[in-house]
Amino acid sequence: MSSTHQKQQQLFNVYVARQPIFNRELQVYAYELLFRSGDRHNSAAVTEDDSATAQVVVNAFAEIGLVNLVGRQKAFLNFTEQFLLAENSSLFPINQVVIELLETIHPTPAVISAVRSLRDKGYTIALDDFFYSDEFKPLIVLAHIIKIDILAVGVRQLPQHVQAIRRTNANVRLLAEKVETLAQFELCKALGMDYFQGYFFARPQIVKGHGLANNKLAMLNLLSSVYDPDIDMSELAEIIGHDVGLSHKLLAFVRSYPGNESIHINSIKDAVLRFGLQKLQSWVSILVLSGKDDKPPELFKTALIRARFTQLLAENAQLPMRESFFMVGLFSCLDALMDADMVSLLSNMPLHPDIKGALTDQSGVMGDALKCVLAIEQGRVEQTTFMQMSAGDISSYYMQAMWWTTITCANLFH
Repeated sequence: MSSTHQKQQQLFNVYVARQPIFNRELQVYAYELLFRSGDRHNSAAVTEDDSATAQVVVNAFAEIGLVNLVGRQKAFLNFTEQFLLAENSSLFPINQVVIELLETIHPTPAVISAVRSLRDKGYTIALDDFFYSDEFKPLIVLAHIIKIDILAVGVRQLPQHVQAIRRTNANVRLLAEKVETLAQFELCKALGMDYFQGYFFARPQIVKGHGLANNKLAMLNLLSSVYDPDIDMSELAEIIGHDVGLSHKLLAFVRSYPGNESIHINSIKDAVLRFGLQKLQSWVSILVLSGKDDKPPELFKTALIRARFTQLLAENAQLPMRESFFMVGLFSCLDALMDADMVSLLSNMPLHPDIKGALTDQSGVMGDALKCVLAIEQGRVEQTTFMQMSAGDISSYYMQAMWWTTITCANLFH
């Protein structure tokens, strides 16, 4: 199989639409992130709200990167009832993500309890496409922002609608959505609305990125493992480390949190420990729900062989940071998988400088290990060296790495 075919199999385009939300001074307050299935039609082509939300989350946080979509601005994320009750909120930075409850959510006792819990944690709560009803008073009281579809409510009913909401929660901020004309904007402003969104200001802009497909069976294996009460974090790190796509997504999620821009991660286990079990459970559930799956081609197997081989070199040379060697081998195929240069790929990843140097310049002892495995693959026998190891030992370690990869792929993917 050619490398081009491999990239076509595993590399796919991902899309997220973002629409700005403005304050009364017409400054950007936030962006709403919206599901899109392509870059030609600027509308959502999906009937499953849960799947759409999951794909927006994965695409925004793990593929494109939240900072690339919204910078330091707030991001409105649509929450279905399943997302709300599943407590997936633990994945998202409290000060940046606004949890926007879809209009299909009804104020059941479970929903009210979940919303109250999120508010107590510090999340900003918004109600989407809201039309006033006494039934929704419990949610109005808990909401920080209420979005009013001014076209659905109508100009005549809008003042009474605003008054009814204000009587229930005097401190709630109102967001006028689907504002399409200057007259509508002026009316909403006169009614005391705080935020504005609609075609009069800006249409949703589609942002395109590239993603790596995950193997579905590996995902299900990971899903069952994260909910195993006896699971060890080292075992979870090992499962994730067997899949370069999962590893890349995990690092991107860790990177997306404010304050994590300057951290350096030495291994997948390091990332897993920083993330924590609760976030891992939500993260895996969302990845499964987003539905990105495929079988691992030879390029993924090559990444695994390199990872295990470089780790074996470190182990037998009694070097520190052996898990970092594994990561260097695992990510050494990332540029081919993502169809982008390694430097730009690693620029937003919170990796230890020694790992980045090995991957970009083959520098340091980790870079020497990577040079060794590349020499083996390319048949450059005279350059197949690492420290003071014999050619026989190096060959044996490579055979062990190949055998380990064969067993690993058989266990995870068949």
